[in-house]
Amino acid sequence: MNSKRFLQIYVLAVLIISFAIPVLAAPPTVVIKPFTINAAKDMSYLKSGIRSMLASRLADNAGVNIVPTKAGADYTLKGSMTVFGGSYSLDVTLTSVQGGQGRKFYATAATEGGIIKAVDSLSWDIAAKVFGKKRPAAASGAPAPRVAAIAAPAAAASPYQTANPELAFRAGLQGGYGGNILRPRGVITGAFGFSKSQNFRFGLVAMDVGDVDGDGKSEFVLAAKHEIRIYRRQGNRFQKIWQMSTSERYAIHAITMADLNKNGRQEIYVSAADAKRPNSFILEWDGKNFVKLADNQRWYIRAINIPGEGRVLAGQKGGFQTLLAPGIYRLKLKKGQLVKAGMVPVNGVNLFDFSIVDLDGDGRNEVVAISHGDKILVLRPSGKVMWVSDDYYGGTTTYLGGVGFDDINKDLENGSYEPPRIYVPARIIVRDVNNDGHPDIIINKNLSSASRIMGKLKSYPSGEIYALAWNGIGLTELWRTRKIDGYIADYQLGPIKKPAAGSKNKNSAGTVNLYVGVIMRSGGINILSDATSTVLTFPLQLRSRSSQKPAVQ
Repeated sequence: MNSKRFLQIYVLAVLIISFAIPVLAAPPTVVIKPFTINAAKDMSYLKSGIRSMLASRLADNAGVNIVPTKAGADYTLKGSMTVFGGSYSLDVTLTSVQGGQGRKFYATAATEGGIIKAVDSLSWDIAAKVFGKKRPAAASGAPAPRVAAIAAPAAAASPYQTANPELAFRAGLQGGYGGNILRPRGVITGAFGFSKSQNFRFGLVAMDVGDVDGDGKSEFVLAAKHEIRIYRRQGNRFQKIWQMSTSERYAIHAITMADLNKNGRQEIYVSAADAKRPNSFILEWDGKNFVKLADNQRWYIRAINIPGEGRVLAGQKGGFQTLLAPGIYRLKLKKGQLVKAGMVPVNGVNLFDFSIVDLDGDGRNEVVAISHGDKILVLRPSGKVMWVSDDYYGGTTTYLGGVGFDDINKDLENGSYEPPRIYVPARIIVRDVNNDGHPDIIINKNLSSASRIMGKLKSYPSGEIYALAWNGIGLTELWRTRKIDGYIADYQLGPIKKPAAGSKNKNSAGTVNLYVGVIMRSGGINILSDATSTVLTFPLQLRSRSSQKPAVQ
């Protein structure tokens, strides 16, 4: 073989080999922005640590290159860590520099020591869902931090401040009831902890939970001052299914839900107002979209429960010289307009101040209300006071009144004119949460001594949720959550889920979720459109009535 022929064969062989070898694509590049830490105390020492851990795990698990700046990066990752009652929540968004909507990922840890596992789980979620990497069986089989609730056995980790009353009694902790004269008749068993939704770029003012489309599943209605969003809950994630913007003039201050037209779908009653007068409306799902059953109604409105009668729509008019006119009325919807249908049997309270309940089962209703000074009142329907709490409850930053369009020419700067305002207290939930056959009260306690000193300037940087029971002479504490860092905007109990058929747990009467809407890093003093909100879920297990035997000393 001559040299020319050999050279031709050699070149051909090189070309064949070069085409046979695949060209390895460069790995994707990711820039990780500094994390935001949302916590009541200084935890800045975790800021760089979490960022470094996530960078290391993504490089190993997703096969990406971590770059220091956005220049040359394929993806940008932004994240935050939020601390609630000893639980740690990690929220990150991964966005392609080519544009498009960022993908959100979420993980939680019950303790600071669990953050490493949470970061690892987060990195594998990103690796699998964005970069097509297969999560190892060991990682897949491990408990997923993203849906883990806070472990209950250790008292320090429990999200409930008050010990299980029965366990406290048996352990000889006689002071566990805070000096209550009578012990609660039943208990919530299983302080399972809480889980957290993703963060919402949304200044939450009000929320409610109910079945808007008649499918037997609950939806979440969240409202800011001028916006309504409806979500479905899938695990710890909330999937938005609808939203609307409302008039910039009329601010939303309350949301309630009820199926008053008996069609199997709960209506959404939206109470809104400007600084002088109400302007409310009603929404309902018509099978294709949410439509207004009534609009521009000159009523403050709220769906309430009256024992022996059920759910009714109640309303109160604005006054000529005052924000609220005397008298609370039942309302009926006729041809798109709300009309009076009789009085609600209460006196001395405003529409948003009260719930009607037969506390002692004697067939006569009592009124549980929040005073303008944030004290709980138990009243007769006539308005006669039966009991007043020592502590403060129900505080919010939501109010009626304030500066309106008509006040533009008034001297506001030097204090010569101060527009009136009436604060809307937190909702008072009535439910038998300890399954003893008697209704209990669920209410918030937003914590702030300054708000009661400063009067009209209110701010609540943290809060708790309490369950209270009537002991014959007053309301006593059943349980409370541990302190929640952030402003509690609203809360609601979901429906009771009965035990599965054939369940061997004869002591359980089912479970119910307590949902708490929180504005993070805010006392609620300025709820802006760029505020960050979230929804916490506290699962409660109800004990069967037959298992509740009196404790023996």
